[in-house]
Amino acid sequence: MRFRKLHYFVTVAEELHFGRAAQRLHISQPPLSQQIKSLEEDLDAILFDRTSQRVTLTKAGEALLPQAKSLLQMWQNTQDQVKAVAKGEEGNLSIGFIWATGTPHFSKSIGEFKKKYSKATLNLESMSTVDALQALSLDKIDLAFVFLNPSVDVSLFKQSHYEHQDNLLALPEHHTLARKSRVSLSDLKEESFVMFARASHPSLYDQTMNSLHAANVQPNIVQIAKVTQTTRTLVAAGVGIAIVPESTKYDQREGLVYRPIEGDLPKLEIYMVWKAERETPLMMRFMEHMLRQIKETTN
Repeated sequence: MRFRKLHYFVTVAEELHFGRAAQRLHISQPPLSQQIKSLEEDLDAILFDRTSQRVTLTKAGEALLPQAKSLLQMWQNTQDQVKAVAKGEEGNLSIGFIWATGTPHFSKSIGEFKKKYSKATLNLESMSTVDALQALSLDKIDLAFVFLNPSVDVSLFKQSHYEHQDNLLALPEHHTLARKSRVSLSDLKEESFVMFARASHPSLYDQTMNSLHAANVQPNIVQIAKVTQTTRTLVAAGVGIAIVPESTKYDQREGLVYRPIEGDLPKLEIYMVWKAERETPLMMRFMEHMLRQIKETTN
């Protein structure tokens, strides 16, 4: 490779002595001289003036030296980058995640990954399950954290379980049910509900409504909230109550309390989902990191 010839040239140029340059390169002097001669033939230019007393750069050699160093550094950088990408230490990864994933341990795990692999770029975007799966299908993102259950069709994707969350009841702090340590589904009769949009998580919405109906609760839905922040704001304002994932409890805003719910509600299972053909070393390293971190957190 010509990069090797350039490396030999730079070494001789720095030493201005073929013997010392050969020692640095761990080769004998004759092959070194042959490589320099071959480079001169490639360039059709004499690079060194050689006498029995000394070796000096010609004008052509002086012109080549900074360019050769730049090319060698560029080649080294390229090799380092390629190796880092192959090891999953560098590259770009686009990630969609549902709002329920936004826990302190999720954020901490992301931060630790970015700190450890500073050359990796993570593009994170909050999405609903429906939007995330569609984005995956259209190759707009590489990986998604979504709610999954048997009724959600993910046959086009690979998947790995990330975490389980329980349901909680979000209440205004002065609500009568806030006096209880635990609330049963049957306690929710005649209550006004703030619900998430069915279009965002249709399977979860339907299962939640079926669970309420099975407990003889006909929820009076007074508000549909498209984002969780709105749900919490409305509940804290006394507009209604809401069934939320336990990750919501990390938002300890004024006027809002959470209580465990007793009853048969849908399981909240969060999965990592991706296309097999879009797997990269960076994606695999990231998923391994996230699974390791969640395991350490829950143990």
